[in-house]
Amino acid sequence: MPAQPSNRLPGATQRGVVVKYDPARGYGFIRPDGASGQDLFVQDVFVHIRNVTNAAALRPGQRVSYQVTSSAKGPAAVQVRAASLLMLPHLRYMLTGLGGALVLFLVGSLWLKPTALPAWLALWAATSSVATFGIYRYDKRQSESGLGRVPEAVLLALAAVGGSAGALLGMHVPSRHKTAKVSFQAIYWLIVALQAGGAIFLLTRP
Repeated sequence: MPAQPSNRLPGATQRGVVVKYDPARGYGFIRPDGASGQDLFVQDVFVHIRNVTNAAALRPGQRVSYQVTSSAKGPAAVQVRAASLLMLPHLRYMLTGLGGALVLFLVGSLWLKPTALPAWLALWAATSSVATFGIYRYDKRQSESGLGRVPEAVLLALAAVGGSAGALLGMHVPSRHKTAKVSFQAIYWLIVALQAGGAIFLLTRP
């Protein structure tokens, strides 16, 4: 299918997210805010590192502001400014998940006032699972709409830090998510096995 022309106004500062970047060649593509991967009417914008004013490289998932000009490759970004790496999906979603879990954990501890180790472990597992379930379902909605995804490393890390029950629920309720990806499932169930072994050790030690 031939590329559709951009409906963005040249000269206006726009914002988007880097969806592809080749560090060896120094170029990639920006997806404008409001466009999805299935949008046929808004074209991804070509970007070369020489047009980035405040960074030596870009990373997929990184937010940028830019202006658009025409080129032989279609719309191209100039005067590109890269946002802080703290806005990368790995950090953003991990901090969101852990932050939500910690808030719930604090509220739960003030309400339930656990005293024994098993109660503290159960509370953390429950609160982190609630937060993890939310992140998994958010990723499912992003997948269905063709928008930016939560990195798999973050999904697995949230399961590893205590949210494995929420991850399991998030993969099956209300619809299946990540269940057909063998590598993801293998790592997930390895995490569950290690957690089970760790819990047994902690709860049965003299």
